[in-house]
This record gives sequence, structure tokens and C-alpha cells, in this order.
Amino acid sequence: MALASAGRTGAVLAARATRRGAKAAAVRAFGGLLAAGALVLAFAGEAAAEEAPIFGLAIAIARDEKGERVVDDAWVQRQIDDANGFFAPLGARFRWTMEKPLAEPHGELHTRADRNALTPLTEANAIDVFVVRALEDVDEPGRYRMGVCWTGRGGKRFIVLARTARPTVLAHELGHFFGNRQHSTVVNNLMSYTRDGGTVFLDARQIATIQRSTRSFLETGRLVDVGPPRRLR
Repeated sequence: MALASAGRTGAVLAARATRRGAKAAAVRAFGGLLAAGALVLAFAGEAAAEEAPIFGLAIAIARDEKGERVVDDAWVQRQIDDANGFFAPLGARFRWTMEKPLAEPHGELHTRADRNALTPLTEANAIDVFVVRALEDVDEPGRYRMGVCWTGRGGKRFIVLARTARPTVLAHELGHFFGNRQHSTVVNNLMSYTRDGGTVFLDARQIATIQRSTRSFLETGRLVDVGPPRRLR
């Protein structure tokens, strides 16, 4: 009896070990499928970003007291690179296609009239970005902002950046330009003013709004796909 009992116990233990091994293998296989799926999604996202339309940025830059541009090329490109980091996976990219000087008295904006006065300086079929020395809040005089997406005369929308703008400000203002009119109260959301050092993100509703606006801009001709830079031979 003792030998039979020991045999049955050994068989039970062996069966349990087999089941545990099978479960572990299944878990490993499921993990592998998840990893493969994530890899496929990552490649799909990269492919979508590479095929996304490219919208031109017409950038006008104010001068400082010495007559020099208030920001340099590297500052502008960092703003664009950060914006592309957010928007390219969503189906929109940006390229600096035009630069022009921003003459006085437009180097500092303090009132609504100052902002509206930029409207005649905008370009067709491009996103206009004006970089200024100072950008005062029109609702809170005495408070200065790093950027604004403004709707000027005739409904023409454009972006203004102060030279003090941090790298993600253009991306934030483009979020407004592409339909996200309201600010978020969620920390580290791109459309929020609040940061704590964490990853900056857009939520599903904001993403859908950007993608919808992208399609609308292309369908109506408000913006055109300028494509990548090309070398003329």
C-alpha cells in the first residue's frame, strides 16, 4: 500500500509539473505574440509617419536692438523637430519652407490690434509663424506669454512665438491650429500649461481632432502637401 501510494503521489506531482510547464510555455508564447504585435504597430507607425503630408511653415522673425534675429536657425529647428515628434505619428509633418524678416512695429505684440495687424503679412496655403521679442497677454495685461494661436482679420489663423518659448511651444500652438481650441488641465498633456518633467502626450480625443483637421486642410486646400526638400539638378 505504501509503495502504491508513493507511486500515485509521484504521478500527481509529475502531472502538476507538466501542467505548470505548459502554462509557462503558453505565457511565454503570449508574451512573444504581444511583443511581435507591438513591433508590427511600431513599424506601422513609422511607415505612417514617413508617408504623412508635409505642411510648409512660413516663418517671420523679428530683430533685436542690434538688428540681429531674435532667434537662430537651431532654435527654430528645435521647435519644428519637437512638433514633428508629436504630429508625424498622427499623420502630419512640418517643414520650414519660407523665412522673411518681421519689420517694426511688429516685433512686440501687446494688444489685440497688434496681433490682428499681422494678418496682411500671412501667406496662402502655409502655416504662418511669427517670432517676436515679446508677447503680452491681451486678457491679463502685464503677463507675457510664450506663444499663441491667433485668429486674425477674416478668420485667418496664425501662430506667434515669443523668443522665450520653450521647445514644445510650437507643438502646443499647432495643437490649437489643428482644432484643439481648449486648454487641458491634465499635467503633461501637450495642451496644458502644467509640466512636472514627465512624458508630454496627447489624449485620444485630441489626436482624433488633429487627424480630422489634417484631412480637412488637405481637402479644402487651406494647406498643401509641400513634400520633402528636393535638390534641383
